[in-house]
Amino acid sequence: MTASLDRPGEPGSRAGILLGLAAFLLAWRFWLLPQLGITLYVDEAQYWTWAQELDWGYFSKPPGIAALIWLSTTLFGNGLLGVKALAMLCYPLAAAACWAIARRLYDARIAFWSAVAVLTLPMFSWLGLFVSTDALLTLFWALALWTYLRALDSDDWSDWLALGLVCGLGLLSKYTMAAWLGAAFLHLLAFHRPRLASPKLWIAAALALLILSPNIVWNITHDFPTLKHTADITLNKKAAGGLGPLAEFWAAQWISFGPILGSVFFILLAQVRESWRDTPTRLLLWFALPLWVVVSAQAIKGGANANWAAPAFAPATIAAVAWLLRRERSRLLLVGLALNLLIIGVVYHWPHLLAAARVDNPAAKTPYVRAMGWDELGRQLTPILQAHPDAVLVAENRTLLAHMRYELRERSPTMVSWNPDGRPSDHYKMTTDLRPYVGKDAILISERKPNSSFAPRFAAIEPLATLEAPLDAQSTRNMNVYLLREFKGY
Repeated sequence: MTASLDRPGEPGSRAGILLGLAAFLLAWRFWLLPQLGITLYVDEAQYWTWAQELDWGYFSKPPGIAALIWLSTTLFGNGLLGVKALAMLCYPLAAAACWAIARRLYDARIAFWSAVAVLTLPMFSWLGLFVSTDALLTLFWALALWTYLRALDSDDWSDWLALGLVCGLGLLSKYTMAAWLGAAFLHLLAFHRPRLASPKLWIAAALALLILSPNIVWNITHDFPTLKHTADITLNKKAAGGLGPLAEFWAAQWISFGPILGSVFFILLAQVRESWRDTPTRLLLWFALPLWVVVSAQAIKGGANANWAAPAFAPATIAAVAWLLRRERSRLLLVGLALNLLIIGVVYHWPHLLAAARVDNPAAKTPYVRAMGWDELGRQLTPILQAHPDAVLVAENRTLLAHMRYELRERSPTMVSWNPDGRPSDHYKMTTDLRPYVGKDAILISERKPNSSFAPRFAAIEPLATLEAPLDAQSTRNMNVYLLREFKGY
């Protein structure tokens, strides 16, 4: 077993194994998703909405994710798998970029097993089921590091321009790409200072800025909604923070690596002097740790989600694999990869495991519950809309609007966010307006009774139905439906 790990075959066979593994994991995900009884998550449904109206920016994100979904649905349709297809492909492509990085820094053996580790990493395996900005960001983060290494080695114009292109596309995917740019600048300042005088570097930076510039112009013309939202969740988040959320965040990072690779990563941090003296390890951690520092600060201030540092896993995984193989810990790496596959299998098939164990109220115990039931609510809402064809569909929050906009995509009703104070606090409040519909009836969908802001602005409010979508034998997802007569205006 150890011998085969040390010599995984000729280059052609290694490429075949990696392609086979990537194809198997993609096929597994494509097969699994329809078995889970889910539809899109709220963020996925919102991104799908964006893809119907392509623009250079949106309320909470730059346009990369909308463009990706537009292309994916153009190729594969608007069904569940069609929306997710290209985002799911980003992670195998990121693994290929990690192979190229490790091949340049180390050798073919470490490159092969780094790609295997990235393909089977719990973090990327979980994110690989969904459409998120992490997909494009992780891909461009890894591609940027590869093109950066090429540019440092060759100093060719083509490599520097490729780096500018990748960084610009990364910024259009998520502003977090700026952390990569900051790390690269500091790396040049510390170890390659003469390169800072090269026009190639600055032309590459100008190209990245040029690619981002339409989004900058969009933000200027729309009063900076994306930048304000990003700053708000980064600097002004009011959720409880402190050392507890920081510890939870880092525990989640350990699990997201898997127990073996996660432990090796912490060893690399604990042996900071040794890691610093090793040039490849230092470089890989250089492009991983700054993002973890930023997100750790967010965790202390107001909590942080485990996936917020997702791109940092790509270079850090290469460093962990190299640490194991250079110390002849091949068997330990195999155990780590096997454990990661086991973790993936348990998470992927958690609803099936709950059903096999006959657990009561399984919907409350599955991580997929937030994506369950919305398709059924959409089916039940359809005949009500057909009975009131001229009514505007209204909701108070983006969750209902995003889900129903997707679930009712074949009918495509006019949908508007309820926003009497005129504050653009989400995408739908920023882009829709009920005021042109004075005198019209509206269908209100809500998870609660209408608040006091509705009654003075309509001639009458009539309850129509309470829709119920079963999640399991004990629980349902409910949505109340009201007919609002003759809108008087805000």
